[in-house]
Amino acid sequence: MSDFLKQFEESSYKAEREEVTVDKSVDTAEVCAGKAETAGTSDVKKDNTPTPARSKSKQKIATTSHTVVRDDKHHKRKIVRYATIAGSVLALCLLAFGIFYLSNRVVVKDFVGNPVTEARTWGLSNRITIEAAEEFNLEYDDGMVISQDKEIDSSLQKGSVLRLTVSKGPDPDERIELPDFSTMTTSEVRTWRSDIKALNANVNEEYSDTVDKNHFIRLEFTGSDIDETNYTRADGLLIYMSKGKEVLQANITVPNFIEKSKQEVEDWAKEQGIELTVVELASDEITEGNIIAQSIEAGSRIAKDSDFVITVSLGKFVTVPNFNNLSVEEAGAIQGLSVDIRRRFSTTVAFGRVISQSESAGTELAADSIQVRVVYSLGRPYLDNLVGESENKLAEYFYNFTSQGADIKYRINYIDSSEPRGTIVKMSKYAQFLGLKDSIRIDVSKGNRAVPVPPAEESTPDVQSP
Repeated sequence: MSDFLKQFEESSYKAEREEVTVDKSVDTAEVCAGKAETAGTSDVKKDNTPTPARSKSKQKIATTSHTVVRDDKHHKRKIVRYATIAGSVLALCLLAFGIFYLSNRVVVKDFVGNPVTEARTWGLSNRITIEAAEEFNLEYDDGMVISQDKEIDSSLQKGSVLRLTVSKGPDPDERIELPDFSTMTTSEVRTWRSDIKALNANVNEEYSDTVDKNHFIRLEFTGSDIDETNYTRADGLLIYMSKGKEVLQANITVPNFIEKSKQEVEDWAKEQGIELTVVELASDEITEGNIIAQSIEAGSRIAKDSDFVITVSLGKFVTVPNFNNLSVEEAGAIQGLSVDIRRRFSTTVAFGRVISQSESAGTELAADSIQVRVVYSLGRPYLDNLVGESENKLAEYFYNFTSQGADIKYRINYIDSSEPRGTIVKMSKYAQFLGLKDSIRIDVSKGNRAVPVPPAEESTPDVQSP
């Protein structure tokens, strides 16, 4: 800019000059004197007498000739120069304003269908305030921009506000009318779920021997209070569709499990998905817990979910005896067989005879895994004479009846008596056999009467012998 202005300096002009010759015939001293008069009284003494010095100088000034050059275009050039400067300043101001204006404007992007986080990031980068209003919407997912209040590619001043409408996703509380799934295929059900945004409705496929492939099987609601009349988008729903019959390949080779452990077969069946059935049988040859036989021969091929039956050894046989021929002591001493001996009162089976046994005589059992229960008869219940005994013995005494099958009940009646308190003084029955159901009344002393004093013996007078 400085170089541009220098060309307008007066020293750089090369204008045409006119020479004018002026012949000054006027005395210089007179001119000076005229100037002094116009200057005022400050340059002249009060007595108007010129000083000697001034008179001397007036005498020394000589007549001279001057050449005056006039530039007629200087005024125009000066106007042009100022106009150029003003124009340059104005152009600079306009340029600066244009740069400021353009640098302070932002081009609005298209945020519709994009995450609102993208718009917020753009707003922070460009000093634009993002105001988001949320509303439920089926078309756009949660957090996606639905609309914006400024047109795409329009200019927006920094510091301005861009208002967006953002989706909250589908309304979870909206009631959904369920279609007739029995008329729909699996793909149609999945399309329905996607269209209405029923994200809590899951489509499960399972094999079925009765329903054709891609057809509806059943519905299951996750809440007990939910049904087709009040189902909403937030409720859980399981829709089961058929995959048809499962066709399994017979590609599993059956090993030889004879004399192998039961646990080994169970592990193999679980790993291969085989339905295992276990049958137990006593054996004198195969160790207890090992396999005696298998339903499918070793080396055969079977499919997943096939049935496989194995027979497991229970150990050696033990023959159940006839316990009527054995006493209680002999029954408890049988080797290799666990015998549970119990005793019961009976009005039909004599004392010491067998009322029942859980396994019939002659049955072959594995002694380590099966127990035999034998019940021996105690005969009819017999009630002793308890008169004179203490009341506190009654509970234990009658418990022996009830614990062994006899329903013998007793009732205590407290009476006035001189016997010690709590002493049994009378029984409605005693010293006799009872039935399996009976009731006894027992009188017990209150101990509230004095012990009677025995009468004094009458004395006989001494008879003197004559």
